[in-house]
Amino acid sequence: MMLQLRSAPGIHARVRVPAGGLSAVRCVRFQSSKFKPYYITTPIFYVNASPHVGHLYSMVLADTFKRWQQFRGRETYMLTGTDEHGMKVQQVAQEKGQDPKEFCDEVSVTFKNLASAANISNDRFIRTTDPDHIASVHKFWNRLVERGYIYKGEHKGWYCVSDETFYPENLTEERVDHSTGLPKRVAIETGKTVEWTSEENYFFAMSKMKQRLLGIYESRPKFVVPRQRFKEVKAEVADSTGDLSISRPSSRYTWGIRVPGDDSQTIYVWLDALVNYLTATGYSTSEECPLWPANTHVIGKDIIRFHAMYWPAFLLAAGYQIPKRILVHGHWQMNGAKMSKSDGNVVDPFYILNLLDTDAARYYLLSHAIVDRDCSFSTEAALERRRTDLVGKYGNLISRVTSKTFSLEIAVSQIMEQTGGDFATFQAFEQTKYIGGLEADLITSLNELYEKLIVHMHYNHDTPSALRDIWAVLGAANRYVDLAEPWKAKSKRLLYQTIFVLGEVGRISSILLQPFLPEYAARGLDQLGVRPERRTPEYAKFMADDFYGNDANRGKHIMKVIR
Repeated sequence: MMLQLRSAPGIHARVRVPAGGLSAVRCVRFQSSKFKPYYITTPIFYVNASPHVGHLYSMVLADTFKRWQQFRGRETYMLTGTDEHGMKVQQVAQEKGQDPKEFCDEVSVTFKNLASAANISNDRFIRTTDPDHIASVHKFWNRLVERGYIYKGEHKGWYCVSDETFYPENLTEERVDHSTGLPKRVAIETGKTVEWTSEENYFFAMSKMKQRLLGIYESRPKFVVPRQRFKEVKAEVADSTGDLSISRPSSRYTWGIRVPGDDSQTIYVWLDALVNYLTATGYSTSEECPLWPANTHVIGKDIIRFHAMYWPAFLLAAGYQIPKRILVHGHWQMNGAKMSKSDGNVVDPFYILNLLDTDAARYYLLSHAIVDRDCSFSTEAALERRRTDLVGKYGNLISRVTSKTFSLEIAVSQIMEQTGGDFATFQAFEQTKYIGGLEADLITSLNELYEKLIVHMHYNHDTPSALRDIWAVLGAANRYVDLAEPWKAKSKRLLYQTIFVLGEVGRISSILLQPFLPEYAARGLDQLGVRPERRTPEYAKFMADDFYGNDANRGKHIMKVIR
């Protein structure tokens, strides 16, 4: 049976779900619409240590794409949360002398607080210890058993406790441990130590899914983005042999979900964790869930195998649809190395949010990180971007156009009255030849901006290019006002014309910034006096709004907001 994608009357897209899960409802339902709700997820973050800035980036990236879809008028649902089972959690809790659940409760809340501090608009924060998730995992396991994809057998192989996975021989190698000078075998991908292990496990018949996966990959060229990551996935599946161990003996792996009907085995932490994406749709109690399939899973490159190979294989075996897209981003580095909680090489995201403020931190992450490569975090660079881009260009423009020296409200009303709201009439206004040409180019860039953002966001998943194009217009607007010098205007018409053009740049750029910098954009629009119902894409065109600017100087000034 396929999970149904039925639209049905019900609660609004911004549903808030209690921390305990969806046990009181059969399924998350949305208002009916032309498209199913856009369902986007972050990874669920492992609770063996506190969050770092890489986790913040995953949250911000997913949140921005959710807000982008909302901005375009689509119902949305965003999931984030914590992965709380597994050997690493069990070991860390033991080292701290804590019960595993008590330890998970403490660390999970820091991730939840991070989402709140970063203004992440998630609709549910899921925990793999939630009762409805445990029920979903049991249901999914039984489904695979019923369809003949799970069997019991002996497993021998190289097991990595840190990665909580078995690696085939060709994905391990001998290296020298620099701390001891002795040889050790490690996983090539992560560099973590592996040990030869032999035990009785349950297996998933991954070998049965190989050709089906390759066929899916061939028919869906953008299933994994960016392209290079997808090439790696295809090559690994093409070279794969054998089946996948999906349980561990409960005698050594106590902290996890037991196999239904066999308490001697604990379900493999990744099978457990991946099912969370179904749990959030109400899967534990229903097969009719309009959220599924997920539109986008946002993940880091280190967990691509689990999401792009194992997860679609599990879903296909269960008879369910697979996600539409997996967006893979690179790692954040410090001193040339990947940030790692276990290595202590991390940037505290709460410190960064407090130092920069929420939207300034979002801006740095979204403008600096290109998804198909790793990037280095620099506090100094983040502060400089806030100073030059947020304060120097965006905040400065909004402040100029709403200065008490001028009246934006009068400029808007006068230009609209003189032109009748007709763009051709506005173009007939005269300025000096040079300024007039700069003004025409600026207006053209404004009118092209939304379409450019559609390409960057919808097709290329490229937030740096989207923000770069917005700031190119803001930079041109600041050059325009320096040359036009409205404070020296020879006539009121030229004064109103200049202020109106600047107002349009501020208005349109603020409208388009809403998915990226929701707090700054809202304050900018408030300061410009733009009505709430006129902050949608159809108003992101020159002369599309014939009434704003009133009360422009009341309330909190944006330059005071961008410290």
